[in-house]
Amino acid sequence: MNRKGLTAVALAAGLSFVTAAQAAPIAVGSNLSLNGNDTYTATATSFSITFTNPVHITATNGSFTVLSPLPVNATMNTNPLTDTTAAGFSLYSATDGTGHSTDLVAASITSFSFSPATATTLASLTVNGAGTLDLTGFSPTPGIFSITTQGPTGAAVTFSATSVATAVPEPASLTLLGSALIGLGWLGRRRRKTV
Repeated sequence: MNRKGLTAVALAAGLSFVTAAQAAPIAVGSNLSLNGNDTYTATATSFSITFTNPVHITATNGSFTVLSPLPVNATMNTNPLTDTTAAGFSLYSATDGTGHSTDLVAASITSFSFSPATATTLASLTVNGAGTLDLTGFSPTPGIFSITTQGPTGAAVTFSATSVATAVPEPASLTLLGSALIGLGWLGRRRRKTV
């Protein structure tokens, strides 16, 4: 490969690195809380929840302050979810009136607790897990979540869903840049051997 070819490869690698690095991750510790009413069903090992719109965004800080504090429309996965549900399911999605949206794609459920109603207590559901947070204008970011709701199943009850951004692992863009540099080194060495 001639010098022009090597320059083109280096330029392409550099552009791909810049493009991948443009969107910043959601700041660590940024907290988003959705609350309002929902209808849920649950057993000892599975649940499904349907939001009653609108829901409210509260306790925002960090990157989530771009979201409107006004009521938003939100949806939650209504398929039954269990403590062994495969990764990659969309847990919730919310869109405000300013065109910003956020969602959480769950990678795992780390704890699941359902307590049926008794003569003196309401039924309660708590689900904790980890996943990927998305927010308009930011790159996908690891996060943890907690959902709590209580009251009779199948009835409109209160709920709270809290998500917190966590530390971002080494960006894939750095791996891409490293691969490009290794490739350039290999091409340069091969070129020197053939001369």
